[in-house]
Amino acid sequence: DTMLDSHWAVTHRRLFAGLAFETDGHGCISNYNKSIEYYPGERRAIFGVVDGFAPAVATFATDFEIEYRKTYKILRNLLSHDVYVLRQCGTPAELQDLPAYAVGATVFEVPVSSWSTGGTIAVSYLEELGLGPQAAIVDPTWVTSPCVQKLVGCGVTASWDQATTSGHSWSEQVARSGSQLNLIDRFGTGSTGTAVDVTFDASSDQSMLGRAEWVKFAAAF
Repeated sequence: DTMLDSHWAVTHRRLFAGLAFETDGHGCISNYNKSIEYYPGERRAIFGVVDGFAPAVATFATDFEIEYRKTYKILRNLLSHDVYVLRQCGTPAELQDLPAYAVGATVFEVPVSSWSTGGTIAVSYLEELGLGPQAAIVDPTWVTSPCVQKLVGCGVTASWDQATTSGHSWSEQVARSGSQLNLIDRFGTGSTGTAVDVTFDASSDQSMLGRAEWVKFAAAF
């Protein structure tokens, strides 16, 4: 745990280096200042640069959109029509100027520190972001990643297998694991029916580059 926490802290110090604010070891704002823009151009996804800056609203892979506000960002899955509000931890819970389409959306405090999935698609994306060890629980049945299989084998990541979990449902196991983000697909694979579910539709994109760009969707958390 100490090694994972240390890796997390170092990663976030590098990500926020040179910005007008500081974060703690969990990536949360240390000293909130209402005059600071916490999602400046340097912290936005880097496609669609205009005049040297990433725009406040950008559509990626034709299937999802990220809109940046002062202390939060709004993530829209344009396929499933799901909307998620991602508030930077360490900033006020009140969301200033929340657009009408995002009212009532699930709010995540980001960065999340753990994730889960009952499928396989999201695994590669989270690994590319260096977040494989933050997996709280997976269903390893069809997972081909040797690293994730090793994490499961070593007991770092919990494993769920419908045939061997003594009747405990996937939803129960995810809740017990403490997962803060559960990635599902629009068919409901791995759904818990709770607020931690997020629809991740990378495999539905029509192009290879479009599918690759879904890493930005996962990275938003």
